[in-house]
Amino acid sequence: MTAVIRPVTQLDDEQQRLLGEAVAEARQADEAEERAWIKIKAARDAGVPDTLLCEKAKRSRATLNRKYGARKS
Repeated sequence: MTAVIRPVTQLDDEQQRLLGEAVAEARQADEAEERAWIKIKAARDAGVPDTLLCEKAKRSRATLNRKYGARKS
């Protein structure tokens, strides 16, 4: 089997600008997502029921449990 050498990508100025904007937006979205999870955990720790919290925050209970573990009674 022979290795396929991929050509080096050359972006024009518009493509480079759009790539930069996309990356910046993605980073901001990641940061906002992390802040949201911190707030979700705080609400959960304060006793807000998981079902209500996930419904209102539009997050799945499975994701909540993967991120922070099952709720301890």
